[in-house]
Amino acid sequence: MGNSSGIAQMRVEELIEAIAGRSLSAGAGAAGAVTLALAAACASKAAAISIKHQPANAALQRSLDILERIARFALSGADRDAEAFATLLKEHTLGAVTELLREGDRIIRLIDILADTVEKLAPQVEPNMAGDLVATRVLMEAARRIQLNNSAAAEAQKARIAPPEGR
Repeated sequence: MGNSSGIAQMRVEELIEAIAGRSLSAGAGAAGAVTLALAAACASKAAAISIKHQPANAALQRSLDILERIARFALSGADRDAEAFATLLKEHTLGAVTELLREGDRIIRLIDILADTVEKLAPQVEPNMAGDLVATRVLMEAARRIQLNNSAAAEAQKARIAPPEGR
């Protein structure tokens, strides 16, 4: 990836350059994971501001805690995806593509957790934070589409690498 400290520590400009670069680096999977982290951050903002207006709302606090963990896990997932992708490009092995698929499955699970959390959070969010929930949902859907596309491409690559059944 070029930056040993990881995606979470990169400045946005550095991340964009890494994704856009021609060297082995983070790609669409990492971008999708970062997009998921941004979605969780927007939902966290909505929850945090709503808590200021509803300080006794324990459900909002629980949601905020979950959202903050999702954002951290998503950024870690971006690093793992970038590493798995780089390994796949170097090795073209069944193990490498399987690891990339495993990382993709982790991101999909995080997206599902975020969707569930936002569903529960939305009725409690202050009306002036509705735009943050719109951003959350759009970013979350983008992350989901990216990951589903990447998983389909990895499955196709796995089929090309794996020996046919019965041989």
